[in-house]
Amino acid sequence: MERREFDDEVTLDLRQVFSIIRKYIMVILIVPTVAVVIAGISVFFILPPIFRAETTLIVGARSSAQTTGQVVHSDLLASRLLVRTYREIARSRTVAREVIDLLRLDISTDDLSSMVDVTLRGDTEIIAITVENEDPYFAARLANAVAMSFRSNTLRIMNAENVTVIDTATVPELPISPRKLLTMVVAGFAGGMAGLGAAFVLSYLDNTFKKPEDVQEHLGLPLLGTIPLFKANDFASEQVGASK
Repeated sequence: MERREFDDEVTLDLRQVFSIIRKYIMVILIVPTVAVVIAGISVFFILPPIFRAETTLIVGARSSAQTTGQVVHSDLLASRLLVRTYREIARSRTVAREVIDLLRLDISTDDLSSMVDVTLRGDTEIIAITVENEDPYFAARLANAVAMSFRSNTLRIMNAENVTVIDTATVPELPISPRKLLTMVVAGFAGGMAGLGAAFVLSYLDNTFKKPEDVQEHLGLPLLGTIPLFKANDFASEQVGASK
């Protein structure tokens, strides 16, 4: 008996959900459509494409392996510490000022540093110098200029000649952002959820009774009778019939 009542409640709830969706179907469809249109306009006409250029270098310490032919733990530890030191040199204001002078840029060292990202590749001795910019040619030039200045400064500061460029930055052909299709799909999904939410909110705020059963359901009162809905045409037709 309880199982049947539970099934009836679930069926009733599903009917209410589908009834709300059917009633506010235009809201549910319009909101995601508008969201996709706005996202499309943004990614195609407003947001500028961003390109990424990257230069990779390998650095290392002179170890005992060069004399004994064996790599010991202290060599690996020293090499990792040295890589971190080199990374800080690449991030320094000295390198930034040199690059600004080299490329004749009219920006501050802080502005240039904000364009450049220097990262370590895991536990390796590889350093990646990455630049993201709206101009793909400038991004490649800047990444290579930072790498060149970095090499010269490590030689001057630490007398180190063990910095080697693995890959120079090339002009990127495709932007990394905005990701147009993904942005529009996410906007459509978010708009759909917002449309459903708006439909249920509107249904919740609508406290009018639409059918006789609503009185019994919400007020718990017995239904004594209903008043039929008459239109002006109905009265007119009755008057015409009575006059005949």
